[in-house]
Amino acid sequence: MVEGPYDVPVYEELIRKICPDPTEIIPRLGGSVPGFMDRFPKVLRDLEHIRAGRPVDKALVIRDAGGKDPSIVQQQMAERIRDRIYSFPRGVQLIVVRRAMETWLLADEEAVSIIALSRHGRRVSRIQDALEDIVDPKERLRRWLSEARLPYDPQVSREITQQVRLETLQYRCPSFRTFERKVIDC
Repeated sequence: MVEGPYDVPVYEELIRKICPDPTEIIPRLGGSVPGFMDRFPKVLRDLEHIRAGRPVDKALVIRDAGGKDPSIVQQQMAERIRDRIYSFPRGVQLIVVRRAMETWLLADEEAVSIIALSRHGRRVSRIQDALEDIVDPKERLRRWLSEARLPYDPQVSREITQQVRLETLQYRCPSFRTFERKVIDC
């Protein structure tokens, strides 16, 4: 479960890169943060019966920290499901992305340049800032993609993620490693 439609293609592609074995991904949207916190326990219940009455193997609940301390947000999420037992064989992973998913799209200028050049756009230069400290990564991404003559839409997000190098993402966004571990673990 993710917050919005722009998140779906990015997380689908990242999960496929992290777990190269064919994996069925069944995304569910949770919406904006206030509603997300209320909805995600119910969506987890639905995922217990989605595959011919059986649960998915593992549930990932992913949301942005949005400027809050990710560990506190994760603790609040865990509190929402503290007394609930789910039947996922590989468990439930609660994942809070430091700042926002868009931070990760800023990590690999080569990935963005590949997509831009294939669409008759132009190369982008590397963002020198500490990416995870950018207060509004979504706005920064929009400006950066505009410089490359790319729209910010779910398809471009998917294409960038398909090109992104995990090593670059791990290096430029250290919190990505936590996401990676949670995708693999359970």
